[in-house]
Amino acid sequence: MTLPHHTPIKSAGCLIIGDEILNGKIMDTNSYNFAKFCFNELSIPLKRTVVCGDDSLDIKTSLNNLLTQDNVDFLVTSGGLGSTHDDITYEAISEYYELEYKLDKEVVDRMQSLRKDYLANLDKEQLDAFYRMATLPTAVATTTSTNTPHNTTKPNIKVEKIFGSDKMWFPIVIIDDKVFILPGVPQLFVQCLPVIKSYISPRLDSEKLIRRYVVTKTGESHLAPYLGKLQNRCNEKYGDGVVKLGSYPHLESHLNTISVIGSQLSSKSDLDWIIQDLLKNVGGQGKEITQEEEDKLH
Repeated sequence: MTLPHHTPIKSAGCLIIGDEILNGKIMDTNSYNFAKFCFNELSIPLKRTVVCGDDSLDIKTSLNNLLTQDNVDFLVTSGGLGSTHDDITYEAISEYYELEYKLDKEVVDRMQSLRKDYLANLDKEQLDAFYRMATLPTAVATTTSTNTPHNTTKPNIKVEKIFGSDKMWFPIVIIDDKVFILPGVPQLFVQCLPVIKSYISPRLDSEKLIRRYVVTKTGESHLAPYLGKLQNRCNEKYGDGVVKLGSYPHLESHLNTISVIGSQLSSKSDLDWIIQDLLKNVGGQGKEITQEEEDKLH
């Protein structure tokens, strides 16, 4: 079912596509950057990240799980948009939504404008391969679905494309106001995130998230009973999930960090008492540190 543009966005999902991720040839950084983007820029939870291979059924199954089981409101895919035979993300997502999959003239024109000299040196087979990157999911008129009982009529699925700048020939393809198809190249992926933020900002339904840290030399196992009880107190006081405590050992530094994450539903004074409770009970020369100090620990 097509979602209206004003549907609120409260959660996100991420689908990383590529055999090179699963076989260890490439280290994925896109999911890490997207997680930071969701927390720091959008203040919404990233509910799940899934990694799948360059296989049509795997892509469609993974996409379906994120949309229907995890019920994410907003999803990005990364990877599988290149010019080779295993770059099948556009085609697989077209099949999932029963969309047309065809060459997009606007993208071809941008390619010709921005990459004219490069394209001039390609033979026909090479040019056809390059144009795979301009062959996109495309909206269709109201159709009869073969995936529903009695071949019932299904609503149109909205397909939109946006360009990050005049210097980008590749689009961000948006399906059903919900699925954003991004390139897997990390530099390009990161460039797309501010564009997405501008696009979805009117639909964000979130509270500003706040994260604070306490670091201690006390080991995680010694802290576990106390942290569990403190989390229960927070749940009783604010409700489940409003304040979240986490513990993260830094083996090289022989330190342990406790993170406290809250939203605007929990005021600064609420987080203050939690920090004070931690400083009073964790031992091990416990102290509050900044995000920058936490990032430097190993």
